[in-house]
Amino acid sequence: MDNTWPYHGSSTTGADIHPIRYLDWYIPRLQQMRKYNLSYSGLQYVWDFEKYLAQSLGDVGYHHIPDLPNPEQMVAERYGVKSENIVITQGATQALNIALLACIDSSDNEKNTVAVELPAYAPVVQTPLLLNCDTIPVQRHPPADGIGPWRINKNEWIDALQQSKVLMITPQLNPCGWDYESNDRKWIIDTCKEMGIPIISDEVYIDSMKGTDDYKPFHLEGEHCISVNSLTKIYGLGPLRFGWIIANEEISLNAKRAFLTLSGMMASPTIRLASAVFPYLDLAIEKIKHYRETNLPVLREMLARQNIAWNEPPYGVFGAFKLPNNYDSMKFVDGECADNSVLAVPGSMFAQELSGWLRVAWSIEPKLFAEAILNLEKALISIQ
Repeated sequence: MDNTWPYHGSSTTGADIHPIRYLDWYIPRLQQMRKYNLSYSGLQYVWDFEKYLAQSLGDVGYHHIPDLPNPEQMVAERYGVKSENIVITQGATQALNIALLACIDSSDNEKNTVAVELPAYAPVVQTPLLLNCDTIPVQRHPPADGIGPWRINKNEWIDALQQSKVLMITPQLNPCGWDYESNDRKWIIDTCKEMGIPIISDEVYIDSMKGTDDYKPFHLEGEHCISVNSLTKIYGLGPLRFGWIIANEEISLNAKRAFLTLSGMMASPTIRLASAVFPYLDLAIEKIKHYRETNLPVLREMLARQNIAWNEPPYGVFGAFKLPNNYDSMKFVDGECADNSVLAVPGSMFAQELSGWLRVAWSIEPKLFAEAILNLEKALISIQ
């Protein structure tokens, strides 16, 4: 396979549209059904829809409008905003597309440049390229001492922001799992406000912090900040494709118009299933806490036995570490890991500089996770 990290650069159409190399690689690996899957960045949780839907299970195929309240209100109540600030979308990836369409300024007839944070999940980076925007990378770097949040270089960021009209970020960074250092976060918010740059924040991972003092969605930080979220990752409901945007009323109105133009309406089965499970979403957050308490000690102990440095994020279900001898993580996952029926994610899927890093998740039940870590250890021993 050619380069696996996200593409930056000029906008593309037709035959020039870039592939999503991560998914081109990942989907066939999922289809291999390796026994020990440490690749899931979202919680693996079985929701009891028969219980939550009860007698209405047979109505899933019928239109939701006569029976259910506005789904925007459901989301608004959970996040403490007005329904006018909410736009429902078909998952977080579409929400990113819609949010960007809603805040692009075309008044000067110039092509827009969007600053996009790296490392990142490729669709976040490549979305602007399909919307007639060029992109420029801004990076977060591993901490110099190996401990704590990944950091920004403010000189690098200010240079990129001076060339950009929008900033797209992922606060709980993929693949390391760390949120911003507090001073970096404040600088980004204040600098973009001063420069008149909207911030689109991909927050599909931050609800693992919900209920803590560290939980701070970007939409709370000012009129220029937009939050994107979904049921996919923290809530383990990716197949529903239920996402949302939280923004000021002007941007939300623009986003609703864009959504209606591109999609018409949300699918009624999605709305019915999401509405049934929404009152119980905190069960997933409690499950994540349980998995962290049970699974993380197993991972810590194994990495310590192998003398591998581990910078553990305080929230969420995944993190990343450097392989011994800067071993190529793509080769490792498709070689030594495959030999032990383990699947994890190479760091090169998120940034070129992370080709020697491996992302692992603790999002599966503890007995299987413990077995998976033993087999991951076998793979690591073979490259020492």
